[in-house]
Amino acid sequence: MTSILQAFAVGAVTIGAGAATVTTMKPDLPDLAIPDKAWEAGSALDGRVFYTTDKVRETNDVLNDELHFVDGRFQSAMCQDYCDFGWSGYQTWTDGETLHFTATTRCPDAPHTVVWYGTVTGDTVRFEGTWTTRRWYWTRQLNVSGEGSLTPHPQAASG
Repeated sequence: MTSILQAFAVGAVTIGAGAATVTTMKPDLPDLAIPDKAWEAGSALDGRVFYTTDKVRETNDVLNDELHFVDGRFQSAMCQDYCDFGWSGYQTWTDGETLHFTATTRCPDAPHTVVWYGTVTGDTVRFEGTWTTRRWYWTRQLNVSGEGSLTPHPQAASG
């Protein structure tokens, strides 16, 4: 009888520890909040490529990227290289001389979602974004901000 009680106790501790693990898992994180505006299907930025310098808040990494806008679609060159994100639709709204844009991109082969929100004034772009990786056991999010212009980075122009 003692062996049965010991087995039951070990089982209860194991189940209890499992439940504790589940309840202490990191909760899901929301994607970047986008302003609630009268967004329209993108076309206002078509034909433009912005060369940006971006900073990842959590790691302090500084990265160069290219944001492409073509036929109502958006693509980040870095996201494309990393995970073949492909092209995604973008949306815009205008406030005076400032054009606001947003795009949500998804990796087809991994649980990565990148949400972009930016502004374009003249030939200058500024943006914020979240790169969120959601797995059943954790969610990881990186926050990025960047700015750039229509002028290519020096290394892009030479090679």
